Amino acid sequence: MKQVFVQKGNVLLKDVDCPSFSDKEVLVKVFYSFISSGTEAATISISGQSLVQKVTTKLASNIQKISGAIKENGIVGTLGLVKDKMNQLLPLGYSCSGQVVAVGKSVQGIRVGDYVACAGSGIANHAEIVSVPRNLLVKLSDENFLKQTSLTTIGAIAMQGVRRSSLQLGENVCVIGLGLLGQLTVQMAKLAGCRVIAIDLQDARLDLAKKFGADLVLNAGKADVENDIMFATSHQGVDATIITAASSSGTVIQQAMNATRRKGRVVLVGDVKLDFDRDPFYSKEIDFLISCSYGPGRYDDMYEKGGNDYPYAYVRWTENRNMELFVSLVQQGKLDVDSLISQEFGIDQIEMAYAQLQNKDSLGLILSYPQNEKMDFVQNFSYDLSLADYKSYVRPSGRISTAVVGVGGFAKIKLLPLISKNKNVKIDAVIDSLPANAINVAQRYSAAKVGNDYKNILNDENINAVVIATPHVLHAQQSLDFLRAGKAVFVEKPAAVTFEQLENLSNFFKNKPTSLFCVDFNRSFAPMIKRVKDTLKQRQNPMLVSYRMNAGFIPKEHWIQSEANRGRVIGEACHIFDLFCFLTDAKPISVSVHSINHQGSDVLSNDNFVTQFNMSDGSCCSLVYSALGSGKMSKERMEVFFDGKSLVMDDYSSLSGYGLPSSFNVTSKAQDKGHEDLLNKFFDAATKSDCESPIPFERIFLATKMSLVVDKLARVGGGFETF
Repeated sequence: MKQVFVQKGNVLLKDVDCPSFSDKEVLVKVFYSFISSGTEAATISISGQSLVQKVTTKLASNIQKISGAIKENGIVGTLGLVKDKMNQLLPLGYSCSGQVVAVGKSVQGIRVGDYVACAGSGIANHAEIVSVPRNLLVKLSDENFLKQTSLTTIGAIAMQGVRRSSLQLGENVCVIGLGLLGQLTVQMAKLAGCRVIAIDLQDARLDLAKKFGADLVLNAGKADVENDIMFATSHQGVDATIITAASSSGTVIQQAMNATRRKGRVVLVGDVKLDFDRDPFYSKEIDFLISCSYGPGRYDDMYEKGGNDYPYAYVRWTENRNMELFVSLVQQGKLDVDSLISQEFGIDQIEMAYAQLQNKDSLGLILSYPQNEKMDFVQNFSYDLSLADYKSYVRPSGRISTAVVGVGGFAKIKLLPLISKNKNVKIDAVIDSLPANAINVAQRYSAAKVGNDYKNILNDENINAVVIATPHVLHAQQSLDFLRAGKAVFVEKPAAVTFEQLENLSNFFKNKPTSLFCVDFNRSFAPMIKRVKDTLKQRQNPMLVSYRMNAGFIPKEHWIQSEANRGRVIGEACHIFDLFCFLTDAKPISVSVHSINHQGSDVLSNDNFVTQFNMSDGSCCSLVYSALGSGKMSKERMEVFFDGKSLVMDDYSSLSGYGLPSSFNVTSKAQDKGHEDLLNKFFDAATKSDCESPIPFERIFLATKMSLVVDKLARVGGGFETF
């Protein structure tokens, strides 16, 4: 299918895979999408800026971001991120309409064949097919309004600004800025029974506002705006001012304050610099409000992606209900949208369309898509491989052709640079749910194949190995699919997020023990840990291992904390449980867990716990895991006690021994947690006839089970369990 992108200020039309969709999403064939003259022109302009321009635009915050990135990812990793940022391909579009062609099994109220309007940056793209979560689309009752309702996103933004203004019948309202948002705001304020004063610098836009019912229009470059507003309101000022303009100066807000009556309201909808004099706000006691995009629910992943609605009685107007009302008003003919559409272009005329944005008279443009190509209506897609479909792994005769599935931050910062350094490996395919992200990474590493659905490369005989770095909930199934397809699999931890997933993996290896499978439990491959292990080989007695992880706070709204991905015990602490098994060469006999009991809902019990394992060799291994500490403190520290000796490893930067020769002690400026060594050993194994994993399957499954048990106990406050 075709989709529109921007790269370095250039608009591009590319052929990409049709998007996949989850149980909570709907697949929509797009009929029309809307190009906003303001938002998209700004996006293209920013994309074309040089590195110096981008850094100096918000100098203080950018310096802070770069400093934090260097601390977290090192100079090489940070330079890689900056390079990606400069060259990245970005999808364009955030408002469209079309027809539903497939429905996720958890979606209710939407059927195949329904006509819908869709919203969302990176979702309602300029593309022939889009995948949209349920709460970011609304049904149309009349397909004849598909073109007009392709503006639904902009309409919902304008509507939320009006709601934040709390307009009442008969009030005076001033609208500053008569672009798309301003023109819709004028119409909505008139529908609310208000007297509207409209302000802009362009006479053509003032004339249009007059057509929409504005009672007074003022050219800010010609009229004495403040004086005219005072005379128009009996020298009281307007009850509310809605700013829908965009400006790099705070002057617009200052003007709004001067025009607004004592105890009135000023609502900011547009992108305006917050730089103004406090005194008028203070002396008039004006309420200054900011309107957040489409309405309540915006930027809440649980609402937008998870499909969780807010109670109607308590949140009357969510972003979805704002969208519904806008569509209803358009279909009833109460809002004039046709006058806001400057021109229509076909998707193949994309360069001509964006060139038209340079025309200052353009408010917005419509992109139309071929509607004569029929698609088979399907309810959902499914894919499965049984053990009977299993293919044996065949080691390559030359370089290992590798696919990387999931290229988020960790893959780009850590995994991909290390994989590309290995001369025996060729990155041949990049798969990611976001086409632009996949294309960006594929271009950087010269990968020939790029897509958004891993199933398309399952049966590609030219692919030997797969590195999986998708969200945690997907790891187990994707690993099984690739293993059954005869690929060597390296999966970023964890191996599984539920006991059922772990059992499925375990059952597979009972039948197919020669498959090459490795999880990124990298700590045991760190140089300092290897040094510790060599020393511990000489011990005569059990030992005590105390590990502390100062993990840092991650809010419960973060994807890793979701019910599906199961949190940080399974997603991060699993590293340390594998390390316990590695250092002791033993299995856990029992585990006890104590987690924090916090009255607030922001501090999670499974983010703050102490756990202790009794191992089969008599050793005791404990982990203190906390999200409460300071980021200025080192993240990881380990102390080991045995045979009258002690070892201290601090953040993989220093290692000290007590009761040991001074030659044991080492320090390192570059932190090495073993990622590169583990990856190299995995790819080396992929070239051997025995294909033996760098980490034994038994240890992978054992460490995963340990994390599942600890997570289960930590969530209920603690407990004890035997293995």
